[in-house]
Amino acid sequence: MIGLDTNILLRWLMADALTEEEDLGQAELVGDFLSAEADKLFVNHIVLVETIWVLKHRVKLSRATLVSVMKKILDSAIIVADPHIVTAAMDMYSRYPGDFSDHLIGEVNRQNGCRTTMTFDKVASKSPNFSELQR
Repeated sequence: MIGLDTNILLRWLMADALTEEEDLGQAELVGDFLSAEADKLFVNHIVLVETIWVLKHRVKLSRATLVSVMKKILDSAIIVADPHIVTAAMDMYSRYPGDFSDHLIGEVNRQNGCRTTMTFDKVASKSPNFSELQR
């Protein structure tokens, strides 16, 4: 199995939207690698969080589009760490305010037996996986 870094995953996801010569060359290299690679490919939670952050803050994709991107990753041949947790986090992200990273934290904790995740984040605390710590 071979792990993929955020920059590789982003080049694959954004290949059709790239315009810079260097980015296009890298996207082509990634496409060739992915189509020729016989080993399974793996993406961990950190890569997913970084990818969603870049697509949200740099590329300015909408929440609905980000959910579609996550579905594309989950439906691909790429192995995603804890896909059931990622799917649950994606569902929470589509229904409640907060960042994908918050919802992933909440789901990882919930699926590991936590009743709640304490936070000072008022936005994340709107999710049923979080409780706001208050005075």
